[in-house]
Amino acid sequence: MMESFKIYQVVHTDGEYDLQPVDSVSADSVCTIYFGGNGIVSKDKTLRLGVIVDKDILQDIADIPNVADIQNYVVMYDALLVDDNRAERLVEMDKQSKDVLPRTDISAAVYLTEKNLDVAYRRKVLPLLIDNGLRGIMRISFAIDGDGEEIKSRLVAKIRHTMEVLNFPEITILSTLSIVLHNCNPYSDYVTSYSYDMFEKILLPRISNGNGRRIDLDTALRNVRKINILAQCHGGHVARIMEQHMNDAMVKLGYTVQEIKQIMNQVLVTAFAPSCSLGDSKFQFIGFMSAYDQIVDVPNNWVYKYVNANRIAEQARFSDGIKDWEWKFGPMFLPGKNGNVFIVKQRFKYRNDVDGPNLIPNAEHNNARYFPASVMEDNKAVDVTEDGELLAMLAHNVVINGIKNSLQQRDGFIPLPPISELILDGEYDSSLQELLKIMTINGDVFMNLVNEYARAHNIEIHPPFDMLRYPKFSELKR
Repeated sequence: MMESFKIYQVVHTDGEYDLQPVDSVSADSVCTIYFGGNGIVSKDKTLRLGVIVDKDILQDIADIPNVADIQNYVVMYDALLVDDNRAERLVEMDKQSKDVLPRTDISAAVYLTEKNLDVAYRRKVLPLLIDNGLRGIMRISFAIDGDGEEIKSRLVAKIRHTMEVLNFPEITILSTLSIVLHNCNPYSDYVTSYSYDMFEKILLPRISNGNGRRIDLDTALRNVRKINILAQCHGGHVARIMEQHMNDAMVKLGYTVQEIKQIMNQVLVTAFAPSCSLGDSKFQFIGFMSAYDQIVDVPNNWVYKYVNANRIAEQARFSDGIKDWEWKFGPMFLPGKNGNVFIVKQRFKYRNDVDGPNLIPNAEHNNARYFPASVMEDNKAVDVTEDGELLAMLAHNVVINGIKNSLQQRDGFIPLPPISELILDGEYDSSLQELLKIMTINGDVFMNLVNEYARAHNIEIHPPFDMLRYPKFSELKR
């Protein structure tokens, strides 16, 4: 079988950087490991990430004891497999979605079980049929988890009933049902082929011995606290899949529910523009993102809609020559289930005098730095905004404090500090603590605005569907 990923250790000698392939990450080493985006498919790009970690982070703590013991790893993926995993990421986001309000935009893959079929259909398939009809159905697939034939039968019956009520012609109904059946796949088809192998080489040795048995709690806690995961885009998804494998493995190894919760909470993931579900990780998963990043998956579907609506309004004000055209957006922190994510409006400056808000650099998504640095777009330097500097500084502090804590695990377990301490730098602590309070308040205000927007637009976009009656499966069989 073709190798689908490679783990490299970044070697830095005499001012030169190189990549040394390794079979696995040693079980008790203090290390950073970088899961990059889906473009990390060459050694040059992989090395670039390792250099960023060394220059932005490790060199900044070169004077602390035992820093030379830190091992710097980067993972390189197979290009084709990464591209194929787009569908899997969408299924996982859909599977873990806990939206209170119905979505108006459907993800490209809908997760269906016997228990969630009615709710998933009402919230995700029915609005799409009403809004877009056949065109909408053509662009989604269904991940079937359970009795595939029964779930497909119920799904087909519901779609036919809806389309008949909406007066679709029979030929359109038949073609739609044909497409739906073609696009139904077992959920197992969406499981990443390389993720468990990667888990075995990186995390499994930290929670088990060579004989496949669990280790004592204190050792496991110290082992996992010595690893610091950095991620960007697809790398966030990789970390979440590793989290699932770790949870399953610990159950099989005999860890208790409380032990699993304790151990997994000691894995620190610092993620820029994470392309994965946010706010429900068992790891200490901390996200950093730009609201104007048009690629990243946001912590709540209505957040994206609200941001996009304000961006369009901002563009219109600029085009109309209105002086105060900019959308006022303060840096914010959405804690816990709202995402556990720091968000700024934009990290890089666009040419306000020429393009206004119409030109957003790709670097809003692609550039993950832990030290403020300008980027090149179209052979021109794009400078970092003040908010961008703030985001880079906070991410930088989180990673450094995570590493410092990892180095303290030699003589006994010392828990990972909370976010309120991870963001500190030892010099401006009181100011940073006050900043976190302000960013949290900004986040509360923002989410209230998002909820108001969702309630107002949900009724307009999707009127109540009480007039549609769905036959029970027992009735259909008769």
